[in-house]
Amino acid sequence: MLEHLTSFLAARCSQTVDIPILQPADPFLESAGEDLRRRIFLTETIDGSQQCLRPEFTIPICLHHARNRPPARYAYGGTVFRQTREGAAEFEQVGLEDLGNADAARADADALADALDALAECGLTLVDVTLGDQALFNVVVENLALPRAIAARLVRNFGNPAQLKGLIEQLTRNGDNGDVANGGHQGEDGAGHNTIEKMALAQDAVGLVAHIEEKMAAAGLSSKVGRSPEDIARRAIAKAAEGQFQLEASRAEILRGFLDLVSPLDFATAGLKEFAKATGIDFADALAAFEERSAHLSVRGVNVARMVYRASFGRNLEYYTGMLFEASVAGAERAVAGGGRYDSLCTLLGSEVPVPAVGFSISLDRVAEAGGKT
Repeated sequence: MLEHLTSFLAARCSQTVDIPILQPADPFLESAGEDLRRRIFLTETIDGSQQCLRPEFTIPICLHHARNRPPARYAYGGTVFRQTREGAAEFEQVGLEDLGNADAARADADALADALDALAECGLTLVDVTLGDQALFNVVVENLALPRAIAARLVRNFGNPAQLKGLIEQLTRNGDNGDVANGGHQGEDGAGHNTIEKMALAQDAVGLVAHIEEKMAAAGLSSKVGRSPEDIARRAIAKAAEGQFQLEASRAEILRGFLDLVSPLDFATAGLKEFAKATGIDFADALAAFEERSAHLSVRGVNVARMVYRASFGRNLEYYTGMLFEASVAGAERAVAGGGRYDSLCTLLGSEVPVPAVGFSISLDRVAEAGGKT
């Protein structure tokens, strides 16, 4: 089925791409997010460079695309390697990445429709889809005119409803609890003050990164394993800002109200317009794109009646920027497919120009669990 689905998707793409199993580790460590970083199988080559077993396909396909600039759709299939608490650490995946297509709404709809068509090839036709949209949440946060560090922390936690709810609750309280930086380390500079805390409060990102790098080097720690100095500094600054900021009840209620929105996809636009009218949030282009994408899904013949829009829904990779979705089968414990839009990833990986991008992957082990053909 791996070869069949790869060929099936290749017929809808301009290119297939063969991604080597051994990959440079840095792009994954710097771009994929905390969850994936913890699960990567790392190794070191004889020249000292860090490599990893291929944990996913999206990042290396984006790197490949940077050398082949024209817009293209890429089909892929193969094994990915991720550490797990239990069970196998190797998984077969197939998928599609659409890079450079400026018609985002149509590209989103095509990617989702192609994912469902590929699942139908596996015999899974009664598939339920949960759809979210990070762009809409970002607009809500922008409209609330929050401090930059607070807004960034909220956006970064999108897709983890429990963590996001806890963060909103924390921000509604007067958060000065003496643990602003990291673990309440006291006396680092001999004066009862934490150097990291002071730099974080001053939002001295450059100085803080240099200080953390110095501390890591003195302790013999590699800045390439685990959280990077930049990531530690960013989080320390965000935590410091949180400790001094109190979120007004009215703004907290707007955030909670948005995250509580759930409806069948064909009623979602009306619900979002109601929310906008009640709160004064101006969704503007983000809502127009949402509505246009839904229309394209209908044109592609997708059964939107089996789709639910959940405003709090996201995925645990940090590079997503817009539509996100997961497809599941009743009775199966895990989603069989998932994907979304990631317009900032190519820029994070070094592209000099923005590259609109959307894609999905299908996990064949999960397809088998759901009763599909593999």
